[in-house]
Amino acid sequence: MAEAVWTGVAQAYARGFAGLCAGAVPTLLDDLPPGSRLLDVGCGTGTLVQSARAAGHDALGVEPDPEMAAMARARTGPDCEVAVGALPDLPYADDGFDAVTAGFVLNHVDDPRAGARELARVAAPGGHVRATIWGSAPPPQAVLWNELLDAAGAVPAPVPRLPADRDFARSAAGLAGLLSEAGLAVTDAATASWCWRVAPADLWAGLTTVGSFGVVWRAQSASVQGRLREAYDALDGRWRDGPDFAFDVSCVVALARVRRS
Repeated sequence: MAEAVWTGVAQAYARGFAGLCAGAVPTLLDDLPPGSRLLDVGCGTGTLVQSARAAGHDALGVEPDPEMAAMARARTGPDCEVAVGALPDLPYADDGFDAVTAGFVLNHVDDPRAGARELARVAAPGGHVRATIWGSAPPPQAVLWNELLDAAGAVPAPVPRLPADRDFARSAAGLAGLLSEAGLAVTDAATASWCWRVAPADLWAGLTTVGSFGVVWRAQSASVQGRLREAYDALDGRWRDGPDFAFDVSCVVALARVRRS
């Protein structure tokens, strides 16, 4: 499922949705022990790794998409390791990290429970495991897009979904339960909120390329795509703040610790 919607989207993701996901970085890094050895799983363009290293942590990243991993290496510098790898088979030994972060990863993998167990495996006893996901309520950028799709007469598209026996509730309780099932001790599960500002051209690049947005776009006829673009260019009012779009977004975040044996 993940490979089907995330391959070949690195450039478009970096322009728009990378900035969206960056809003959760302070929450994932808050109050970690100084100088932690940290692994960011699904590191994307390297924003969290870069921030963690600036805060004094020994941070490295792992990312399934080679193009995205190359972007992260360019951003973090030649002395920072960014490996190519994916859940649930990370290229690291057991108990190797004081902190393991996974920003908006467990909501995209084919087996979230296996993914959560892998996060726990590579974290040291007493170490921190922290994860974010998007909740079940549509975020404002999706509300905007769905309104445009309806107005343009877009056809439904078969967006990949997890089978019921692998899925989990996209809520604080659901994410906490996922980490608890992996043997972790959950210390907090809540929501984090921020304002995401994005230039219209950068948001358009993501909406027509990345993830399920791109799946829906590619399913439309040329005439529907044309109507979508015209309606998008005419957007004003509640979504705008000056030349940019401004969205009040929120995510689910869970903080956990590895139990000491």
